[in-house]
Amino acid sequence: MSNTVADLPKDLLIADGLKGELLKGHNLKPTEATEKNLLPTAEDVQQEKTHQNILTGIAGFKSDSLKPTETMEKIVLPGEDDIKTEKTIQGVLQGVAGFESENLKTVKTREPASPSSVMQAELARDSSLSAVSDFDRANLKKAETAEKNSLPSTEAIAQEMEHIKFKDGIESYDKSKLSHTETMEKNILPTKEVIALEKSQ
Repeated sequence: MSNTVADLPKDLLIADGLKGELLKGHNLKPTEATEKNLLPTAEDVQQEKTHQNILTGIAGFKSDSLKPTETMEKIVLPGEDDIKTEKTIQGVLQGVAGFESENLKTVKTREPASPSSVMQAELARDSSLSAVSDFDRANLKKAETAEKNSLPSTEAIAQEMEHIKFKDGIESYDKSKLSHTETMEKNILPTKEVIALEKSQ
């Protein structure tokens, strides 16, 4: 069963104005489609070839041709002098960080000298230099320097040796030779007479 145009609903029909626009002739300008294809430069081609060669070399590389090697890790430990220096620096830094400014003593700044006192000091200095330069060395008496080097006596040496032996004996004493002892605390209670005397006071 075929439906005619008259049988179709109006909302499915094309409006008269739009139908007229579709059916009338249009004056379009003729245009030519041009395809733009930018060719790569010689540098781009060379870079692409280099990249391809690198990829080909990596893909075709044979790991069997590599020689076995052992990795050795070298750790340089600090020396004794370096450790001492580091400890000294750490101690100084800790001392500076923990320093309490409250321990500082109050001091007074010395005022600069006045021009008159500076002039007096300069005059005294000049007079001292002139006196030294004008001094006649012929007035000096000839003297001989006697060098005295007092060596310790035999008694002092013997006392020093005894002191050294005493210190060595203390430092090298074997503590395992000491016997175990127990301390007993004695608490003497006061007598009746002492208690009575204490109460009477």
